[in-house]
Amino acid sequence: MDMTRFDINKTQRTPEQWSAIAFKSTTENNNQWNIAFGLVVAAIAASATSGITGALIAGWTLYSSFKKAKEIQRNQAAIREYGCIAHILDGDDFRAYIQQVGKDDIERELHFASSQEYAFSNAAIDYIEDASQFSQSLNQPFFSLTSSNSLQQSTLLSQQSNSHSTELAATNTSSSVHNPTHIIDIVREIASPIRNCIIFGIGGSGKGMLVANALRRIKAEKPNRKIFYIDPKNEPSEYGYTEGVVDVVRRKKCKNESPENICKWMDEVLDGTGEEIGYIEWANNQEESLLVIDEGSTLGDAAKKCRNERIGTLILHISSLGGSSKENVWLLAQSPYVGPLGLNLSATSQITAVAIISDKNTNVLKQWKKSPILEMIDLERINTLIKASPCNRAVFFGGNSTWGAMPELPNYSALDRDNDKPTGDSLSTEQRQQLRTFTAIQRSPSQQMIDKLERTRHLTLEDFIVKELGQNDRADELKTAIVTLMRQTDHQGLIYKFKIDV
Repeated sequence: MDMTRFDINKTQRTPEQWSAIAFKSTTENNNQWNIAFGLVVAAIAASATSGITGALIAGWTLYSSFKKAKEIQRNQAAIREYGCIAHILDGDDFRAYIQQVGKDDIERELHFASSQEYAFSNAAIDYIEDASQFSQSLNQPFFSLTSSNSLQQSTLLSQQSNSHSTELAATNTSSSVHNPTHIIDIVREIASPIRNCIIFGIGGSGKGMLVANALRRIKAEKPNRKIFYIDPKNEPSEYGYTEGVVDVVRRKKCKNESPENICKWMDEVLDGTGEEIGYIEWANNQEESLLVIDEGSTLGDAAKKCRNERIGTLILHISSLGGSSKENVWLLAQSPYVGPLGLNLSATSQITAVAIISDKNTNVLKQWKKSPILEMIDLERINTLIKASPCNRAVFFGGNSTWGAMPELPNYSALDRDNDKPTGDSLSTEQRQQLRTFTAIQRSPSQQMIDKLERTRHLTLEDFIVKELGQNDRADELKTAIVTLMRQTDHQGLIYKFKIDV
């Protein structure tokens, strides 16, 4: 009789779970204060020596932070596209992964990661060094480490590199099949290229966060694309979604308003008033445009009661006829049932469905099961995807009728909806930023600086540096460093916003 509970193989994770652990580790770097510390050091150095010294330190801090961010992005791509995670896992996770999948699979992944020049964790580096020393003692070549922390194949492997690398590129190991995480880069899917979309999910599911990130990607890649945002909710805590990225915003708090008042406001948004240009005229003056309509369910209810189908007709016209004029539309709604707007989504293939479900509202699947635009999925599968997601969400992308795990996205609002706690309007700007830094998923310093630049309402770097950063004495040095960051990241949205000469 076995009298012990000890079982070295007791914990067995699926490839999806391992990939989720690896993906999470790429967001947990200790580099988030580099920009702040670097700029402080630059200021001290400048005061002690010269302004040029401070500018060089600031520039190097931003450059090294950007380089680190690029390494993180490449590792995240390795997880999504190849299921290659061994070089990312560290500490106990790395050792547990070896124990579960075996050394052969680990070494295949490390070979592939080396050929792609990915950044390696400390545990992966230690493993290679130990294995190399053991192999040398047996006169059997393995790997050797280079000074740049990458891996270089030794003599025997280099003689076989052509055939072996070809084999690795085509091999899915038992530790991780092709794209095991099912994490969908949903921001890229709807923004590159820009699609006509209906994005639905109940309140708090993450529609606003998805759109905020997608709009920033659009502005970065297509700075000439103008964005018109219709917001029937008008929640100040969500202004951050559109700040610094949307060209025109029309807001109204439609809660508790009569259907007649809501429809009247919508007509004014479309046709304009004496003080404000309407969407129809505005769009006719743009070479490229995107119309974003929030709270489509609220508008649909009012439209049905007033028998006003203008919004639905406009959406269908844009989706069907707007392609040649580079005019697109996104509709955000609580559910896929938008018939009250006058939309028959089953009758058009020009609108792509995107659905978001969190771990708190999987019951909506029963409500949505009759929708003709949604690929149905069972509860067990949706829960598996939610667990594989770093933000506990599953997402459906209608472009290829695929469900997947939702990636972690920066939160540009002042509200943490998951934990139901405000982070903003009762706080000062400085307190809000500090709270976001401590509670949000950690991002690289370069990304944090870009976040500040995207969110700021200032339209010149001078105003941003002096009025928001409070760095009047070091404005020239900081401006040089920030411009360097924009050019190195090729952030066309910020270059356009701040009118930087390229």
